[in-house]
Amino acid sequence: MARKKPKFEYAIICDDIREEVRKKLSFIGIYGPNIFVSKIPFVFPKFCFAISYKDVKGGDFFSIDLKNPSGEKLGTTITGNVPKEIKDTIRFYLFAIFSPLNVKQEGEYELVITCNDNKKWKNKVNFVIKTHDKN
Repeated sequence: MARKKPKFEYAIICDDIREEVRKKLSFIGIYGPNIFVSKIPFVFPKFCFAISYKDVKGGDFFSIDLKNPSGEKLGTTITGNVPKEIKDTIRFYLFAIFSPLNVKQEGEYELVITCNDNKKWKNKVNFVIKTHDKN
């Protein structure tokens, strides 16, 4: 039987992710799909993504790239492996932190998450960064 593709569930975009007492997570400064900044260029001291997948198996490999509106990659590719010791399918959380993130243009940005280097197992999270409307 063919294996199930890991299923992308959601992504949270925020200023910071913190692990609290008892392993609870706190997401600081959560953004929606439209992110307003005071001016371009703009520097985010930290720009974070919390990404949830289900039906993940031990040995799965994820890579994460952030692209600007021109399609250029920002920063380095973030990678991570699910421990091979995990035998069942699980829900898995990926965290990507870009610090600092230098934004040099307005427009639609794209976070690209690829599982096991398989182009068919690719998910994208799109969001817009723009300056405040002056009206």
